[in-house]
Amino acid sequence: MTDGSWRGLMATGTALTALSMALTAPAFAQTTKIAIGTTPLADVMPAFVAKSKGFFEKRNLDVSFAIIPLNPTIPAALMAKSIQVGAPNAAVFIQAADGGLDLRLIAGSTVTPTLGAGIAYVTRADVAYEGPKSLEGKKIIIPGMGSSVDVLFRKWLTDNGIDEKKVNFVEIASAQTNDTLVGKTVDGAVVVEPFLTRVQQSGAGKLAVRFMDGLADRKLGIAYVATREWIDANRAAARGFSDAIDEATRVTGLHVQPVMTTLSNLFEAIQVVYGGKAPVPLTISGRDALAVSSKEAREKEAAAAGDSVIDI
Repeated sequence: MTDGSWRGLMATGTALTALSMALTAPAFAQTTKIAIGTTPLADVMPAFVAKSKGFFEKRNLDVSFAIIPLNPTIPAALMAKSIQVGAPNAAVFIQAADGGLDLRLIAGSTVTPTLGAGIAYVTRADVAYEGPKSLEGKKIIIPGMGSSVDVLFRKWLTDNGIDEKKVNFVEIASAQTNDTLVGKTVDGAVVVEPFLTRVQQSGAGKLAVRFMDGLADRKLGIAYVATREWIDANRAAARGFSDAIDEATRVTGLHVQPVMTTLSNLFEAIQVVYGGKAPVPLTISGRDALAVSSKEAREKEAAAAGDSVIDI
């Protein structure tokens, strides 16, 4: 065989080997970029854990955080596509969905404990608190009108015989609460962690009442949601995101509940405060963090909830 023939065979063999490797080598999964829109709350700890420990990265998710001052503006950011996943609290999500926004849950959430929740009413350091009645005529900060905190605080006032119209509410982001109390332009504030601890340690305010202790059952904190359009276009990424949150939740030891059950705890409060018909429960099937583990359970849940279920 001539040198030319050998060279031809070797070139052909090299080409066939390269083709074989190309056909048999696993394809690299495409990385999906996800911006999570969230207010700076302790409830979103699992997402930060998932980011720091690489739970997102190993599922080919490039996750960043967009800090949003007021929780009720998160649905608008989702619809504007400036973020891909949002972390609204339960009342904000329920009202957005009831208002026609096509948002769906994709991952589990935290729930507040029956006692000692990281939410409280604090009074300015030089203002006395003498029971719910003493709040009439006071100017009080709410970190998001229409948020879960707003709904539950107003319900607590109603349960204690207080006309909420006699209380002056002002909407101010949690991060500005401490400085506003120091400036003495308000009398008190409804504050959530980690800002609750900061306000007390700085001396700007003092704990008046943990009003959540007087409300029955545990309440859903925040949930991770996305638009149906984004979920349909990114099913693998949506499932990977949910799995990463599940893994981070187990690592942090945070307690999560089935969303269908915990959301129902807020419906009555929303109806009492805002009037009108309570919205239909929305949930997601098949997620470990939501305590739905078997195919049979998912099918039963889907049959009961119909179109409100997104199974990723």
